[in-house]
Amino acid sequence: MRVPVVSSLTLVLMLKRVPFRSAALLALLAAAVHVPSLLAPATVQAQQADPSLLTVERIYASRDFASDFFGPTAWLADGSGYTTVELSRPVRGLDIVKYEPASGRREVLVPASRLIPAGEREPLIPEEYAWSADGSRLLVFTNTVRVWRTNTKGDYWVLDLASGALTQVGAGFPE
Repeated sequence: MRVPVVSSLTLVLMLKRVPFRSAALLALLAAAVHVPSLLAPATVQAQQADPSLLTVERIYASRDFASDFFGPTAWLADGSGYTTVELSRPVRGLDIVKYEPASGRREVLVPASRLIPAGEREPLIPEEYAWSADGSRLLVFTNTVRVWRTNTKGDYWVLDLASGALTQVGAGFPE
């Protein structure tokens, strides 16, 4: 905005006691400087409408550059790859998927359908998870609640991969 320029110009005119005609001419010039600034909002709107232009607002206020969902992730103990969660296609939930970085091979290790507790219709949504040392069981942290700054309160479940048993840990304890 160019308002400080006009204020400075006015101050200069007062201090130098410029004759009235010169002052009027300088005031006209100062007004001419402001005409482009009056048109600036229209220019900004025109730029925002053009999807080929990159603006700060477009970067931070729109979803144009938002990344796809990713995580949580966990490296496997044997170093063969990592696991992450992805949207499940057959069931409304999250599959736990293994990726092998060397080959790019993808394998669904735990489909969302295996994370449905007995008597429920919807699968657990893992906020975090951890594999046992031998990879035979999966600890799932879900239904989380924010305490202070992070989600530290929630439910823990253990999935035995061999039997398919899904057991809640600490279900009988008070909150």
